[in-house]
Amino acid sequence: MPYSKDWASYQPGCMIFLLDQSGSMAEQFGQAQAGRGRRKCDMVATILNNFLNELVTSNIIPRSDGTSDVRPRADISVISYEGPNIGSVLGGALAGRDLVSLPELQMNPADIEMRQQKDVDDTGREYEVDVPFPVWVRPKAGGGTPMRAALQRGRDLAQLWAMSHPDSYPPVIINVTDGAGTDGDPSGVAQEISQISTNDGQALLFNVHITNLSGQTVLYPLNESELPNDKYAKLLFSISSPIPENGRDLLKAWLQREVPLGARGMIFNGDASSVRLMFNFASKPITQPLDPNM
Repeated sequence: MPYSKDWASYQPGCMIFLLDQSGSMAEQFGQAQAGRGRRKCDMVATILNNFLNELVTSNIIPRSDGTSDVRPRADISVISYEGPNIGSVLGGALAGRDLVSLPELQMNPADIEMRQQKDVDDTGREYEVDVPFPVWVRPKAGGGTPMRAALQRGRDLAQLWAMSHPDSYPPVIINVTDGAGTDGDPSGVAQEISQISTNDGQALLFNVHITNLSGQTVLYPLNESELPNDKYAKLLFSISSPIPENGRDLLKAWLQREVPLGARGMIFNGDASSVRLMFNFASKPITQPLDPNM
């Protein structure tokens, strides 16, 4: 069955994040949305940093001598696009690197910030404690939305990675955006992405459209009729990959509804929670318990 491989040290997966950092990402989420009152670019960066940290920590293997290893079960790329600029947003020792492993992420955050987290003491009293928070991605907003060029960059990375990992789960590209592209129709590039493959299936392109406007969020639609009468919504639908069959049960459990065969990996009119939902789903191939051989 296609899309049946799990990510493993000897057979890693690949996630390529494309982040819209155009000027409109400086707008705040609406008061009725998850992330309310915060800039969209700030929330996306926070969610992605949290996700990467959890991805790293969930792959830590303790050793009998008290040390630990991070299993290299995924290669990660974070590409931003705004104005004329398209490139990796990783900084520090990872600056300029398009693809990095989980151990490299763990060893090289751009910064460690102290952030407050709520906890509960033995009496049930809630209090706040400072916890270290690794930062790899900084928020930014400015310029236009060269989505087509960003997808071309993602296509090239996915192609190179798939060629060197023929037996792995195929690469997954997640595009997070809040508006229409300003550099032309991306449909042709999306078609080229769908032609990239490993022995386990074709590369996947998932899209998360976030907004600060009130309106119904559309999660993983099957048909264009589920979308608003908006040509941009229909374009995103057309370039989004169908959800692999063995991923539908996971979404069914999360969404508490049926996810029909052929539903697309797309969220439209989403908020901060929509971004996290897509990140979690895209990392589905890490499903097996960790052991020293993985």
